[in-house]
Amino acid sequence: ANTGLEQFKAELIATAIAQQLQVARAAVKCFGCRGLGHIGNQGPKGQRGNKKPSKPCPCCQNGFHWSNQCWSKYCKHGNPLPQQGNSKGGTLGSTAPQFNRTPLNPTQI
Repeated sequence: ANTGLEQFKAELIATAIAQQLQVARAAVKCFGCRGLGHIGNQGPKGQRGNKKPSKPCPCCQNGFHWSNQCWSKYCKHGNPLPQQGNSKGGTLGSTAPQFNRTPLNPTQI
C-alpha cells in the first residue's frame, strides 16, 4: 500500500522538475539570432551539418564533392589533371640561387 504513495510522489516530483526545465529553457536567449529557448548551435542557423555541393567538382567534374576532397587524377574526359600541392618533394625543384661552395686552398690566400 505504501508503494503506490511513493509512486505518486515520484510522478509529482518528475512533473515539477519537467515544468522547471521548460521555464528555464524558455528564459534562455540566443546571442546569435536573439531568439528564445535555444543557445548557439542549437538554433536554426546552427543546424548546418555537412552539406554536399550543388555543382559537380570543379577539378574532376565527376562527382558532387568539394574540391579539397577530390582525389581524382583524371578529369571526366580522361585527361590527366594538373598535380596539386607539394608533389615534387619540397626543395628538390627549388629555384633558389645556388652558391659554389668549393673550399679555398690555403695557397690562394
